Amino acid sequence: MAASVIRKTMRDTTLTLTDGTPSTPLTLVLAFMKGDLTINIPGETIVRNDPRGVIDSVPALRKGNDQPMTFSFSGCVADFSDGTEKILADLLLKNDVGAGWISTLDGTGNAEVMALHFDIGVEGTDHGDGADHSFRLPHCTFEGTLDESGEFWEISMSGTSHAVRPSTLV
Repeated sequence: MAASVIRKTMRDTTLTLTDGTPSTPLTLVLAFMKGDLTINIPGETIVRNDPRGVIDSVPALRKGNDQPMTFSFSGCVADFSDGTEKILADLLLKNDVGAGWISTLDGTGNAEVMALHFDIGVEGTDHGDGADHSFRLPHCTFEGTLDESGEFWEISMSGTSHAVRPSTLV
C-alpha cells in the first residue's frame, strides 16, 4: 500500500478508552475533545559508551532504560458523574469510568491501579487511503484538572502509558 498523501486533521481522529474486560472490553469514545492531543514517545534512553570520555568519530551508543510514553488532551465537560454511565470526568473524580470497568493490569477487577488502554483512530478510507489508521497506548494511568473559568467547564487530562511504544490496532 502506498503512503498516504492526505494530511490528517483533528476532525479525522477518534479517541477511545478501553478497559481490561477479557472477552468484550468496555469502551468510551471521548466526545467534546478540543483536538489538542499530544503524545511523547521517548523510547529507550540512549547511553554513550565513550572510551575515557572521548566521543569517537563513530560514537559508541547503547540502549539504556526504557522510558514510558506520556500524553495530554483536553475538552469540554458535559457531565461529571452518573454512577452507571461511562463518563470521562469519573476517571478523575472516582478513579473509574463507569460501573463494571476493569483495569488492563489484570482483567479480573482486582488490580490496585486502574489502568486503561488509550486508542487513537484516524480516518483514512474516507479520504482515499487504503485503510483507516489506529494505534494504542497500552496500560495508561491518568491525572487531570477540571476548570470552570471559561465559557464551558473544561477537563484537561494527562497520562502515562506504561509501555515504550504504541501498539498497532487492527
